[in-house]
Amino acid sequence: MKKLFFALVAMFVTMSASAQFQGMSFKPEDIAKHQADQIKQDCKVNDDQYKKLYDYFLSESKAMVARMDSLQKAGGGQQGMMAGFNPEAMQKRQEAQLKKLKTILTEEQVAAYQKAQEERMKRMMEGGFGGFGGPRQ
Repeated sequence: MKKLFFALVAMFVTMSASAQFQGMSFKPEDIAKHQADQIKQDCKVNDDQYKKLYDYFLSESKAMVARMDSLQKAGGGQQGMMAGFNPEAMQKRQEAQLKKLKTILTEEQVAAYQKAQEERMKRMMEGGFGGFGGPRQ
């Protein structure tokens, strides 16, 4: 049950990130930059780490956009995307992402990243769907 909860929260965090791209093109490069910038801000990464983060997120973003396009075409728009949502697969991707981040970031930076993620989830849970994209504390 706990794993399902975290998978659903991860989905909402992903949706939050998508909502923050409104008015911006939904290109993998933009998504990767946003994610790398967020970690740079949360974890104080150096230039080499930033480049590695950007490259990783670019690869992941390309795969995510391809999955979303495929689900939209197969299922008819956003309803098709939601019908194709697989919490177990999302949880596995989240676990793989954390494993990859641990190869790029220091232990202290990973702890800062996890703390920032928990704070974002908490704000989201407190604010409901309206909590997406709210002001940072």
